[in-house]
Amino acid sequence: MISKPELTPPPLGFRTIPCTGIDLSESPFILTIGLVINARLDPERMETTLSKLVEHKFPRAGARLALRNGLYEFQVPERFNSDNRPFIFTVEEHHEIYDRDGRPQIPSVLTGSKPCVIPDPGLESFLQSNACPRTLGEFVKSNNPFLHVHVNVFDDLTFLGFIAPHIAMDLVGAATLLAAWTRLLSGEDIDSIPGMAWDAQPFAPFSSGPVESEVPRGWFNPGHGHAHVQPDDPDLKSVPRFIRVPKVFLAEAKQSIMDELKVQGSAEYVGSGDVLMAWWLKTLHSHRSLTDETPMHIHILRNLRGLPIYANDSPMKDPYINNAILAIPVPPIPVSAFQTESLGALALCLRRSIMAYNTDFAGLRADVHWRCAESNRHEIVHPCPPDAECLFQTNWGAAKLADLDFTGAVASNETKTSACVVFVYPLLCSHPTRSRRGITRALMEDTDAVWMCETRGEKEWEKVRQASGVTFVDSPLV
Repeated sequence: MISKPELTPPPLGFRTIPCTGIDLSESPFILTIGLVINARLDPERMETTLSKLVEHKFPRAGARLALRNGLYEFQVPERFNSDNRPFIFTVEEHHEIYDRDGRPQIPSVLTGSKPCVIPDPGLESFLQSNACPRTLGEFVKSNNPFLHVHVNVFDDLTFLGFIAPHIAMDLVGAATLLAAWTRLLSGEDIDSIPGMAWDAQPFAPFSSGPVESEVPRGWFNPGHGHAHVQPDDPDLKSVPRFIRVPKVFLAEAKQSIMDELKVQGSAEYVGSGDVLMAWWLKTLHSHRSLTDETPMHIHILRNLRGLPIYANDSPMKDPYINNAILAIPVPPIPVSAFQTESLGALALCLRRSIMAYNTDFAGLRADVHWRCAESNRHEIVHPCPPDAECLFQTNWGAAKLADLDFTGAVASNETKTSACVVFVYPLLCSHPTRSRRGITRALMEDTDAVWMCETRGEKEWEKVRQASGVTFVDSPLV
């Protein structure tokens, strides 16, 4: 008789909550949100207020991420103290201005009425401490809180790195915590700030019962091949670039599309985000052959919190910092269509897919049920078949990171009376690094432009430069 291995009990002094299937779908990635703030902030005040917020309003943000008995879970301390800290908080202080020779220039200083593609400004070293884990395994092995906050202070700027394994937190969840933090920093009473219970499990009802679909909509069984984010090519060097798209450029393109729809007698519409992503799809694939019929499977990430699919057919009622995202599948588009179809036709294709997804609540529940079902916990699905390519689009602007107000954290000896986010810098780490490719992120808006970022192979970027007609800036901004 074969004996079953003895199960490891939960650690003393901790409460446990299992990761959901939606959490697990993000497991390879580490999410780093980098904020550049235009004032010298007080790190001590920041740490004190964030500790209070996590302890009293968001205790799950102070959890350890653990792998116990083969399952990932959050281990939430029953009490936070010096032995069980709510997060790791690291600080670098410089008593000088940031803006000097040799340091990367913050890209928000750029101007112009036409889109341009610029090099990665290389701000990573200002947003992470050397001790911060870089992989999911390192986070688990450390037995430390999953949330790492790094504050790098200069006389004229503060860099704020907000770092967590993606299995523990999505972008909107992180933004929820950041927004609550700025409210507490501003002097608001903590009792007026909505929080998240340590045992909140809005997806629990989706974990049981039979699963009717073989895969979620837009996803595929592994079969005998691998999903591709770009054509097979030994383009081994991954190169991140940032894209500045002036708002006036987008507004003119959108108005032209809306005028065309009006002439056609159509009541349909497109949003600025649809136009932005359609323009970028055309730009990114401008070098591909006009006879290339490779199907492109586009997945648009969607925040699920506001959709009426939870208890009593209602949206989530309370803040939720863990993962609550799925992807809207766009019907496959031949790569050649990114050149042959008009900007308006592509933007309308994206808008129709979004509208159909947002109103199909039965389909949404089925997709969430598939992801959360116990029977699918270790299932692997691919975003496209072996003979196709895929691309993910995500809108960080929806998290309103650029609207965060850190005025309440301005150092007391500073004359500046406000502290605003002037740039949002993402770093989505993964192993291998090639898997960073194929993700288009719309990051933020400033007064004049929308900012995006994309990682592609070095050779592919050169092909895009030659074919697209979009201005490329070669040298780093210093």
